[in-house]
Amino acid sequence: MPRRAILLLVTCLLVGCGGAVPPASAAERAQVPVTLYTTRWCPVCAHARGWLRARGVPFVEREVESDRAAAARWRQLNRAGTVPVADVDGRVLVGFVRDEWREALDAAAHRRAGRASVR
Repeated sequence: MPRRAILLLVTCLLVGCGGAVPPASAAERAQVPVTLYTTRWCPVCAHARGWLRARGVPFVEREVESDRAAAARWRQLNRAGTVPVADVDGRVLVGFVRDEWREALDAAAHRRAGRASVR
């Protein structure tokens, strides 16, 4: 029995359980509030910023080394003190993982459009 449970777990991890969130339109994504907490020197922050721009997602960038209020909020969201951190319509994303960011944007866009996303 444990072997079967392990096989099921591995299958779920590889294939995914519950389905993916369908893509939202660019217009729907543009309605999602996004705040991006960054530093000037962070290459991952630059990559995240470019990824959002390439998809036409408007965002507010808060530079945590020069903006005290941004730094205080960033520390509340991410006690580890790493960047980038994104607040996507209330969902906090730490680091930059494209699939996670895409799913968060699409799910928020569907919520705002009044459609349930597949999960």
